[in-house]
Parts: sequence; C-alpha cells; structure tokens
Amino acid sequence: MMVSVEAGERRRSTVALRCLIFLIVVLLATAVMVAQQLGAGAYVAELGSTDPDEARHFVTALMVADHAAAGFPAPSAFAADYALNAPQALPLARLTLFHGLAGGWLALLTPTTPAALLLPAVLAALLVVSAGWATARAAGVLPAVAVGFVLAALPLLREASFVLGLDLPLALVTLLSALAFGRHMRLGTRASAAVFAATGAVSVLMAPAGAVVVLLPPLAALMAGRLDVMRRARVLVPLAGLALLALAVALAAGRLPPVVTAEGPAQVWQTLRAVFGTLPLACAAAGFVFTVFDGWRRDEDAVDPAALAPVAALVPAFALAFGLGAGRGVALDAVVLLAPVAMLAAFGAMRLIGLVVSGWGTIRELAVALMLLLAAMPGLLQQVRKGAIGMDAAAEAFLARDAVPPVIVVAGDARGEAALGAAIAQRDRARRSFVLDASRLSAPTPEELLAAFDAMGAAALAVETRETGAVPASRVAQATVAAFPDRFRVIGTFPRADGRGEVVLYAFSRAAPAPSDPAPVLRRLSAPAQP
Repeated sequence: MMVSVEAGERRRSTVALRCLIFLIVVLLATAVMVAQQLGAGAYVAELGSTDPDEARHFVTALMVADHAAAGFPAPSAFAADYALNAPQALPLARLTLFHGLAGGWLALLTPTTPAALLLPAVLAALLVVSAGWATARAAGVLPAVAVGFVLAALPLLREASFVLGLDLPLALVTLLSALAFGRHMRLGTRASAAVFAATGAVSVLMAPAGAVVVLLPPLAALMAGRLDVMRRARVLVPLAGLALLALAVALAAGRLPPVVTAEGPAQVWQTLRAVFGTLPLACAAAGFVFTVFDGWRRDEDAVDPAALAPVAALVPAFALAFGLGAGRGVALDAVVLLAPVAMLAAFGAMRLIGLVVSGWGTIRELAVALMLLLAAMPGLLQQVRKGAIGMDAAAEAFLARDAVPPVIVVAGDARGEAALGAAIAQRDRARRSFVLDASRLSAPTPEELLAAFDAMGAAALAVETRETGAVPASRVAQATVAAFPDRFRVIGTFPRADGRGEVVLYAFSRAAPAPSDPAPVLRRLSAPAQP
C-alpha cells in the first residue's frame, strides 16, 4: 500500500515538473516572439497594414468585449449599430471561438496594439514548444530542440506572429488535436477520448478550416495500420459529434465548399518549398513514407506510429481542405502545416541516417539537429518587416479635431480602409465616430461622391495614394478633390514607412447643415460588411 502511494506521488511530481518546464520554455519562447515583433516594427504599424483580415478580427474582438461590457444586449441590434462606427466588424454568422478568445484577451488587458499582438506571440510560442515537445518522443531531444529553433526562425511563422489572425490558433489547435488523437490511439480510454473530442471541438469552432480534424481519425488509422481503431465506439462517437458540429458551423457561416480545385494545394506547396527549401521538404516526405511503412510493418523496434501518424495526417487533410476553398489563397494559409512538416523532417532525417549507420543514437541526433539548424539559417537572416502605412496618424489627427458630426470617409485599398477603421475603433472607445469605406459607396463619379458626402454630413476624407497606382475608390476620391477644390482643405499628409505613398487627410466643407443623426443615412449609403 505504501509503495503504491509513493509511486503515485512520484508520478504526480513528475507531471508537475514537466508542466513547469513546459511553461518556462513557453515564456522564454514568448519573449523571443515579442522581441521579433519589436524588431519588425509591428507595434508602430497599423492593425491591418499587411492583411485587412487582421483589422476585421481586431474590431470584431473589440465588439465582443464591448458587448460583454454592455451587459450582453440584443446581439443583432448591437452588431448593426457597432458596424456603423466600425464597418470592419464581421457579421454575427462569421464569429468564431477565436473572436471570443481575443475579445476576452483585450478586455483583460487593453485594446492597444502591443496587447493585441501579445496574443499571437503567445500562440506562436505554444506552437513552437508543443511541436518540439512532441518531436522528442519520435526523434529525440536534440532534433526536438532543432525543430523548435527552425519553427521560430521561419519567416512565415514570424510574419504570422506579427498578425492578429486565425492562422496561428488554427495551427495550434489542429496540432494539439492530432497529438490528442495519437494519445487516444495508444491508450483508448474514456479520458483520452474526451481530450480528443474537446480539442477537436475547439478546432472546429476556432476557424472554418478547423473542420479538417474530422479527417484525422480515418487518415491516422490508415497510416498507422490501425484500421481496427475506427470500429471503436470511443472513436466513432466523438468523430460523429465533431462531424455534426462542423456541419452546423458551416451551415451557420454559409461556407459550404462548392467544388474541389487544384489551386489551393498547389499554392501551399509552393509556399512550403520557398519556406523550408528542398532538403528539409525531402526529409519530411521521407518521414511521411516511413510513418506509413512503420505503421503497416508493425515492427516492435520502430517508433510507435501513434506518435506521428496523426501529425502526418494533417498534411493530406489540409491539402483537401485547401482544395475545397478553405484557404484564402495567401501565404499565411501554409502556417498550419509548418509544425507537421518540421516534425516529419526531423523524423525522416533520423530514419534516413539510420539506413546508413546503426547505433550511435546521440551522433545521429546531433547530425539531424545540425542539418535542420543549417536549413533554418537563410530564413533567420531574412528580414521580416511590418511597416506603418499612415492610417494610424490620420486617425489621430481626425479624432483630435473633434468634428461634428464625427463622420470620416476613407478611400484606399482593402488594407488602408481596414487599417483606418481599426485605428479609430481602437482610440474612440466611446464609439462617437462613424467610419465609412469609400469602396462601399455606390458613387462612381465625383459628383455622386460629393452628393453622398453632403447627405451623410461627412467631416473628413482620408485618401491613400501609392506609387503603384490608386485603386478605384482612391481615384474617384482624388478626382472629387480636384473637381471641387473649394470643398476640401488639407489637414495633414502622413507618409508610409516604406516611402512608397502617403495618406492625405482633408477637412470637408458642407454646403448644407449636417444631419443631426448620420446613422440612418449611413445605413442607406453603405453596403453590408464583407468578411
């Protein structure tokens, strides 16, 4: 009896020590991510300056936080009113678990850019440490450390850590779901099934592409040669629940994929090849093949297939998801595959070296770690920047004027319009100002745009000009200023950090008294917000 009690205490002490070490490493990795953000200029750049979705996620998170602070009023009416002040807020049907997480984060901290970007820094750190922690089981400690270093050095992951978006949380929860299912394949207990069901549900609710966790059990069972797993109730019941949840989320969001296309997987493959290079990708492909081979060979000396098969299953699962149109067609779509590919590269390199030499485990681990570190050097030397585009300063200048009514129209590309809306929402916490994107106005001529300005009682116009050429909304706005110079007065000019354009803020002189409440006119003139 005494022996069992002591064994239980030792086991609990070991688990507690491992958790403490994990948290310490995560904190250190977070500090590295924050330093990278600081060096890249992310804290002085606008939210949305590189990706308009970032501004939409930030404003939507603010809406969630403000809704809770207001005592949870009627959601539909609250969201409709909020969209007038901040048109970047997503419709209720497009809200995900991430917006609730980010909203709680901003409510706990402050709605500032450093506080907002601390969330992706923590998520990136968790992804890096989790991937390295899991790699230690399949390839050893030294390759695991190298995997963490490679991930932290990849330009694509660094870029993702500068952006408040869905890519990092999706990458983290799908990796945790894969690891949870691998644990369930080994143990087969109710507790392990519940952990997989919980992580899978979080993945489905986190982002639309998170529904790929439904494919993990059959693909992992096929790769591991464990098809008997799919006949267990403790796998089928959670899987059926996740499938129903994914279908409900897709129907609510209206995002059922229509057809399968080849553009998504091809674009992701090209991105991975540019990020990792040929040698690590070849090792990852070898790791994928060895995972399937070991699973079907049933070699007792091989690594337990449950340790890697679910991780390897993420690759074809996301390839199918991107083929169904789950991705946006941008490089950040590939972030979800960085950790699985890095882990497979370490495992594949270990197995390839094992074909040549036997034994010398530490030497093999050192060789694999050296190979991965050398492969990561070019990415580490590549500079990743997030520069300001002038919209933040324009928002401050507009709010300092205290115009009545506080209506500003912004004419620029998607990033410029989103960045100004997020900057004003971040600073005008009382929501007195109204922001309207010129691209959402049905005013193709200067005369029509001027009439829309008079109707809504606009007080200011922010126009983005770039060396690469103006977008249609900016061209119409510039033509309006040129056609009616007596109605517009320059308040300030705010250059981009890269020197390739500027934002010009104009004060608008109204020809008639402004409406006392611009909200009805704004509802009539503006189109619904687009995700």
